[in-house]
Formats: sequence, C-alpha cells, structure tokens
Amino acid sequence: MTSPQEVYKKLLTEWERGVFYKNHASCFPYECKLSPISSKQMTEEFGAVDAWIRRFIGHAKLSVFLRYKEVNHRLLGRHTIPVSLLFETPLELAALLGKRSEWDTFISLTELLHKRDERLFSWAMRYPIRLLEVAMDLDKLLLLWQWIVEHPRPRIYLRQIDLPGIDTKFTEKHMGLLSQWLDLTLAEGMIDDRHRGISQFERRYGFLHKPELVRFRLLDPDLLFRGCDDISLPAKQFCELFQPGENLPIERVFVIENDICALTLPLAKKSLVIFGRGYYFDHLTACAWLHRIPIWYWGDIDTHGFAILDQFRSLFPHTKSFLMDRNTLLEHKVSWGLEPKPFTGVLHHLQTEEVNLYQELVSGGIQENLRLEQELVRYGRVESAIDSIVSKS
Repeated sequence: MTSPQEVYKKLLTEWERGVFYKNHASCFPYECKLSPISSKQMTEEFGAVDAWIRRFIGHAKLSVFLRYKEVNHRLLGRHTIPVSLLFETPLELAALLGKRSEWDTFISLTELLHKRDERLFSWAMRYPIRLLEVAMDLDKLLLLWQWIVEHPRPRIYLRQIDLPGIDTKFTEKHMGLLSQWLDLTLAEGMIDDRHRGISQFERRYGFLHKPELVRFRLLDPDLLFRGCDDISLPAKQFCELFQPGENLPIERVFVIENDICALTLPLAKKSLVIFGRGYYFDHLTACAWLHRIPIWYWGDIDTHGFAILDQFRSLFPHTKSFLMDRNTLLEHKVSWGLEPKPFTGVLHHLQTEEVNLYQELVSGGIQENLRLEQELVRYGRVESAIDSIVSKS
C-alpha cells in the first residue's frame, strides 16, 4: 500500500518533469488513484489497512483532495476507503506541491509567447521546464530572436549584434534554445542544414565565425618563410598558398595526428607536415593544390586511427598511410595500450592491408581493445619511414 509520503513524492516528481505543464489543458480535473484495497486484504490485514486509511485521512495536505468509496465487507461491515485524490485545477495541485509561484510564472510566460508567435507558444508547451529556467532572460531572448528573424543570415560576427543587455556570452549561453526557436520560425532557405549543433551555430544561421587555422611545419630549411618553419594560417589562406597551374615548391605533404610527432618529424626536402585535427578536416576541402601532390598520413594504430584515415581519404583519395601497418604494430608490443571506446563501423576508403588490420582490431583478433599510439613508435623507425618515402618519390 502506497503511503501518503510516496504519493506526494510521485506527484512532485511528475510536476518537476513538466507533465502537468504540458498537459494541463487536457488532464484536469486530474485524478490520482491510490492503492486498491481488496476484500482479502480487509480480512487478513485489517490492522494495516485501517492504519493506512487513518494516515491518509489525517494527512494535513492530502486529506482535502481525497475521494472515497463505501465498502460493505461480509465480516467487517461497512467501511469508507479512500480511493483517489482529485484535483479540479492545476492551481490546486500547484498549491499542494508548493509550486504556485512557478505555475503563475509559467502562465504569464506562455501568454507572452502566444502573443509574440504561435510557434514559440507550441515550443513552450513541449519544453515547459526549459521555459521556466530562462524566465529571467526571456525578454532579452525574444529581443535577440526577433533581431535574427528580421536579419536572416547577416554575415556579421555575433559580437556585432548591437542590442541592449545582449553580448556574445549571453548569445553563446542560449545557443541551444535559440537554435530551437530559429529552426521553427526562420523563413525557408535561411538555415544551412549541413551544419548542426551548438558548435555550428554561426554557420547554420549565416553568421561569420572565427577562421579555422591550419598549422603546418616546413621540413625543408630552404623553404622557410621569413625564417619561420612552424606556421598557422586561416584555412582560406592556406588553401590559397598555391594557385591552379602554379609549379609547386613542395613534392609531398605529411598529415600527422599527434602534435609532438609533427613537431619532431625529421627534416625532408621539399616537404611540409600538417598538424592533424582528429575527425575534423572540412576546412581543407577547398584546398585544390592538395589534390595535386602526394599526401602521406600517419595516425594511431587503433580503430579510431583507421576511421580518421578513412574520413581523410574520402576527401583526398590519393592519400597513402605509413607506420599504420601490422608489422609496425607487432614490432612495438612492449608499447601496446588499450583503446577505451573502439569504433566498430564499416569503413569504405581503406586499402586491403588497412582493412585487414582494422578488422583484426575490431574483432580483438590480436588483443582486445588494442591500440598503439603513434608517439610510442620508436623514433628510429620514424626516421627510416621518412627516408624511404623521400627516396622513392
């Protein structure tokens, strides 16, 4: 038999999950049924049943809302048993749970949204708790939302939105909510669906974003730019380093995932190394000259290392890997580690030997969750690999 305290806790939990906000128009009057009492319980556990009835009748808050039924027991005679709690309006339940203030706030906020835009009102009915969380900021959020709707895809930085009380930190804090509102209300064609998630907010809605930087290191001392060999450039400038038809001053590019490995990659004539960014290579898509030059990729020997190689090769199909083979793995058994969350998907851009090793890693054929981090490959092995690549090309 559920106690009054358990019933109260259940109602409070449902309230705080937003159930009664979402359904208040349809679920009130709301009846909360209590534990049914059977004739057998009355006979065999009458003391416990009687105590349970008294606890509900004597409960200062719940007793007001009790509904009863008359039971005529063949041995015990006529008894009145509480069967449910009945709340005629949301206000009654809000008062019981100490949520009257929140309820009043919710009503005032939804009325405001209803006046501004029916679609925002519909959003509020789906996400009432989120609405209450931003109650103090709602006026500013509506001001910012209205500005973006009136200035779609503005091609400015978020910092340049000039509205009272609204700065970049405010916008960044509420990007998730703003995305939901904008997806519901922006005109067709004003959203770039290729970009999703908070990190892609600027691209999705047509704001300028901080330029992606490409870090690269020149491996040939004769190619130094004003004495610099370690350079970072905006991706657009990097992609425009060499123009179509121009004779390239370099003969190969290395792409290395680990920064230390890229920093210590041996010198090589007419070569440069790009510092990898894990799974993120989209900023290099427009780099036409990279399609004209041999590319050598080196990452960890683990499932994610091959998944990243696969993704990079989908952009640059001519890419070759090095130091990501079975012999290199077996030569470094002393340095094997564990990959905490292996990737198990199907990869479409690996070569035969790479596919075979990837499948062994996925299946645990050599060892479960096996990985060899690239920085643990002996440096002499790296020097030999670079010498071999340069001498053969």
